[in-house]
Amino acid sequence: MLVMPFGTTNVKADVVKADVVNSDSFDRQVNQILDQKNFSGTILVVRNGKVLYSKSKGYSNKFSKHKNHLNTSYEVDSIQKSMTAALIMKQVELGKLSLDDKLSKFYPSVPESNKITLRQMLDMKSGLVLPGAVGPQKVLSDQAIIKSDIKRIKFSHALYNNWYYSPINFNLLSGILEKVTGQSYRHLFYESYIKKLHLKHTEFAYSHHLKQADKSTGYTNIDPLSGASSYGHPFNITKFETFDELGTGQVFMSVHDLYKVENYILAGDMLTEASRQELFVPASISDYGGGFYNKYNDHYSDGWGYGFQGVVHLSSDGKNAVIVLSNYSRLSDDLKPAAKTIFNMVNE
Repeated sequence: MLVMPFGTTNVKADVVKADVVNSDSFDRQVNQILDQKNFSGTILVVRNGKVLYSKSKGYSNKFSKHKNHLNTSYEVDSIQKSMTAALIMKQVELGKLSLDDKLSKFYPSVPESNKITLRQMLDMKSGLVLPGAVGPQKVLSDQAIIKSDIKRIKFSHALYNNWYYSPINFNLLSGILEKVTGQSYRHLFYESYIKKLHLKHTEFAYSHHLKQADKSTGYTNIDPLSGASSYGHPFNITKFETFDELGTGQVFMSVHDLYKVENYILAGDMLTEASRQELFVPASISDYGGGFYNKYNDHYSDGWGYGFQGVVHLSSDGKNAVIVLSNYSRLSDDLKPAAKTIFNMVNE
């Protein structure tokens, strides 16, 4: 079995050989699970801080014949919310924010903003609803995107203080980060994660620094219930959509980079233990809090969109993890059950 060291607090490891063939029972079981899902993407499995299993399958771009590999970057979609939440909590530690701050302090024109706290927004319990997709249908600055969204935001008394998944919460939280720091969300993300952790395979969806062979294209089927993997339907995304997903789903990452960041947030020195205990708690019936679904020793996050699906499971100490990133999303081959099964196997 492939077992290689992978730092947990300083997360310095970068490379694992992808061409090592394993023949033990664990690997055979995982291979079978992936084959059943017609998996196209990359998976990384970590046990006790060491890489236990990694594999890439399928094409990152069928037209150019580029195949997925260990350093291929995939859009992580809503998994990014956990990173935005950690950036908010860092500003709380620095005394620039409080989780009890009202939204009205920053965006008073949002309906009922005087009763909505940052904590409620982090836990998707604000009562805010945005009809349709986030953002306008043109490229604008971050604050202009938020201003446009605010014109459409609705407040639901029935949903207030009850869990309701609404990405607009994290658009607004990203805007609040910009207001209190005087820096763009992109700059904060770069300084806090990309530069700090020396990430080599992470960039924003609208950036073009990664080589074409290293940045995957998202695929889907006309019939989402079809499990076929013909790569016949690449997902076309407009430029404005890559900007509109501010703080909530606009980043491409490799599995190693994603593990580094999530491990850094959950078990590293980005936040104090007290901050983690406050942020990553099951704050609603859904167990959602701070960008993760928080269960006993299992912090889970997933993202789905633009032809991609990603699933993350990490133990509280960051030493056990399953990171699955796919560039071929189909409802019939939802990867969430598979990732959970594999994580349970890691913890046996």
